[in-house]
Amino acid sequence: MLAGQPPHKLVVISIDGLDARFLSTPALHVKAENIRGLARSGASASGVVGVAPSDSWPAHAALATGTAPWRNGITANYEPKGPDAAFASASAIKTQTLWDAASAAGLKTATIYWPSTLGARSSFNFPEYWESRQGNAVAFDPIASHAQPPSVADLVEQMFPSFEKQLWDDSSAAAAAQWLLAKEKPDLLMVHMAEVDAEQHDTGALSVYARDMLENDDDMISQIVEKAPAGTIFAIVSDHGFENQNFIVRPRVMLKRDGVKGSVEVADGLIGTRDAAVARYFERQLAQPKRSGLARRVPMPEVTAKAPELSGWIAAFDTLPNYVASFEDRGPAVGPGSHLGVHGLWPTRPGYRSVFVLSGPGVARENLGEIDMLRIGPTLASVLGLQLKDAKLEAFPAVSR
Repeated sequence: MLAGQPPHKLVVISIDGLDARFLSTPALHVKAENIRGLARSGASASGVVGVAPSDSWPAHAALATGTAPWRNGITANYEPKGPDAAFASASAIKTQTLWDAASAAGLKTATIYWPSTLGARSSFNFPEYWESRQGNAVAFDPIASHAQPPSVADLVEQMFPSFEKQLWDDSSAAAAAQWLLAKEKPDLLMVHMAEVDAEQHDTGALSVYARDMLENDDDMISQIVEKAPAGTIFAIVSDHGFENQNFIVRPRVMLKRDGVKGSVEVADGLIGTRDAAVARYFERQLAQPKRSGLARRVPMPEVTAKAPELSGWIAAFDTLPNYVASFEDRGPAVGPGSHLGVHGLWPTRPGYRSVFVLSGPGVARENLGEIDMLRIGPTLASVLGLQLKDAKLEAFPAVSR
């Protein structure tokens, strides 16, 4: 991919919650021919193993920096007026971002609804920001009022009269992207579409309604591609997989039920302990997966590599698919859940994968297999002829210059 060629313009489109199974499972009947066409003509991963926590804001910071949440500082989703309110600001990211590296190199940059971009060093910016929410609905005005330059929303509206509306949605992001590509031709454009994620929270993982939303996004991606200057490289990425919370696993209740003394914790989707007796207890429960909801013991080197804050644990256990661990101390040890879509699970659990596609002039057709999310940022930087100074993993060899 791209060997020996000069830097290209780059458009990165993140579809939040785009589980790899949307594209790889024929039985879902997802009509996403524009995304599939980009994958067929370029390089794509069979699945992306994400970061911990595997939530939207930490993962988007990881995509933009090539660094894990524990290094880049974005360790949770943004919550207005809550402990994580600072995560809306670009200054909360402690490692170099792709837009910072591009700006420092004199390139024109644009970020559209990308998490943690409030006040970002970007030539054009519509930050993901809200002051309050009703469900998954995000008001348009707070985003437009924090956009840079201040007049950019009015300029987009001149091309797309329906742009300014009560709520921000994926069509807002697509309209802004098309205007920028047609009028400003940025060297780097990063776009975040959030409705596939929101729909799965409301109607279930991989639901038919989420599939419809993905097909709508796919249509808008085609419109974005049409507006791009010749020679533009496109990347399609996502932040995490999705599962349904069909069952809730309550390890504290399990210990109490069986008279086992000792402490247990729940973090990043895992059940962990610092107590040898508790570790032995959960090891025994693996023999009864349906009764315990436990699927496997996760090696501690893997746990500490992805989540160093859990290094005090001596053992960690992951749950079965669609079984979600909870720290609740009341209710059944394993009981019914909401049956709605969730993420934030341990990133190496089977089937829980996100997406990476890279396509455009000079990009060779290649199946990259299963990849680590932290290689995506350096690979995107290499398309622009740049390096992310804090990233530890290398770009894919065929992309590196």
